[in-house]
Amino acid sequence: MEVRPLDAAELEELVELVNAIVAGDGSGEYVDAVGLRRVIDAAADGRSVWKGSRLVGYSLIDDGMLKGGVHPEHRRQGIGRPLFEWATRRAAESFAPVDVELQSVDDGGRVLALANGYEPTRYYSSMQRPYSEQPIVTQLAEGFRLIPFATEHDEPLRLAHNEIFVDHWGVEPKTEDDWQRWFTGHRGFRPALSRLVLDGDRIAAYALAYEYPADTEATGVQELWIGQVGTRRDYRGRGLASATMAEVMRAGEEAGFERAGLNVDAASPTGAQRLYEQLGFRTVHTKILYRLTRDA
Repeated sequence: MEVRPLDAAELEELVELVNAIVAGDGSGEYVDAVGLRRVIDAAADGRSVWKGSRLVGYSLIDDGMLKGGVHPEHRRQGIGRPLFEWATRRAAESFAPVDVELQSVDDGGRVLALANGYEPTRYYSSMQRPYSEQPIVTQLAEGFRLIPFATEHDEPLRLAHNEIFVDHWGVEPKTEDDWQRWFTGHRGFRPALSRLVLDGDRIAAYALAYEYPADTEATGVQELWIGQVGTRRDYRGRGLASATMAEVMRAGEEAGFERAGLNVDAASPTGAQRLYEQLGFRTVHTKILYRLTRDA
């Protein structure tokens, strides 16, 4: 077995490994070379484990978040523990806190996290709604307009997003660079399928849609991913989020998508998970964020 620095030149092997881990754990979060290259380029450090010419494990540190895993065929062979412990030590040198997200079914990862001082801190539900089910019918409240995303709304939308999520756990205000990298500038963003609710010229609510071809290729199912949903505080309770999401899902179905998917913080202060359940979404798996604090 050989351990060496994670090298972007070995990207093809890493994509194959990550997708094997995703399939084994059932997370549904498949990757492709372009997306994974961005993660590697942003990572503070990384390690890879090889058995002969085969990449069987990896770990990297991405802005205080540990990412990694071991190929399902090579688990319980002493590979995961040293990778995890190395990444924890390295991350703790530069970041506080240090986080790692694990699938709820990952008993081995849970044991490692707890043994290294991490504590379960947050629970996230991944939810899906097949289009084969009865469509949701909602009525937009009088006086509002529901429109597709357009470029002239990009900066007002960023500011609205920051205002809406100011009281959400772990959410930092998004800079213009953040917004372009991970939101409306992301290559998966689908502006024609995203929707804004306007009160005059002011954004009252929104839902942004994405498509991830790596998931479609791996699963054979074309899924419309609803990445962000929000309603300004003074407009809540009027059904704007429901109407916006219903329109996004309708547009997705017309475009040929087979289901809709999203992630939600189970402790969202707006009760978002209840809203999604009312729209027909069901939890398919749960992810737990484990956190290592400076005190620990």
